[in-house]
Amino acid sequence: MLKRILIIIVLAAFIATAGIVWTHSLANYFFKATRWIFIVAFAVGLTTGATGSLLKQSRRSKASTQLAERHTTDAFLEHWGTAAGIFIMIVSGYQMHNRGGLPAIRLHFLGLFLTLLFSGYFLADFFISRKYSALFPNIKDIIDGTIKKYLLRIKSKETGKYLSSQKASFLLFGIIGGLILITGIIKLIPFYGRLPFNVLKLATTIHDISAWALAILLAVHILLAIIWPTYRPLLLSWFNGKNPSGFPSGESKFNDEEKKKR
Repeated sequence: MLKRILIIIVLAAFIATAGIVWTHSLANYFFKATRWIFIVAFAVGLTTGATGSLLKQSRRSKASTQLAERHTTDAFLEHWGTAAGIFIMIVSGYQMHNRGGLPAIRLHFLGLFLTLLFSGYFLADFFISRKYSALFPNIKDIIDGTIKKYLLRIKSKETGKYLSSQKASFLLFGIIGGLILITGIIKLIPFYGRLPFNVLKLATTIHDISAWALAILLAVHILLAIIWPTYRPLLLSWFNGKNPSGFPSGESKFNDEEKKKR
């Protein structure tokens, strides 16, 4: 638990420091160097995520009697660091549409910086650690484990590390987040070169609609995590690292696969 508390403090301190730098002391310099900072942030995230994933695999391949955590330090940073960036972008995006101004733009760029950094971290870890095998839903997860379970109240048996509804929501977050990312990149092109106004306008429209959809999905996600009895132990596991009773950690499956390769 102490380890988790230290991680939370370090992450909060990093976000607070980045916020001060982006919006106060060095704001003008960072704002001018934005196009390079975004590239560097994503590259650093990818490099750190790849390094951490390889080290994690090396540790997993060794015999250990220690109980596996449900969410590793990497997963904690990826999840909450990206979440912080997304939340900042949602708030600042709303401010930009209502009041506009340079402070809102700087805040939005702070959110983008954090999102690129931690999502790059996640993407590298996602593919190298093959997290897609546990996170991507199949048709049964979407139909039986999500639609029928929550809309028709038909019970569905859960067997994986993540609930079917969690995997379905991950896919939905990925689709909407992908639209925001692609259109956001298009909106950044004027920082690097020229772009037809009609293309920029269309990208902005799709970007805004997708952002509202993400905000609604995020609100539902948070609400369910708090009020739904099944989700509360899963939410707590992010902070205590413990695997709730009845939920496999997924580590044993990974180790079994590694042993088969040898």
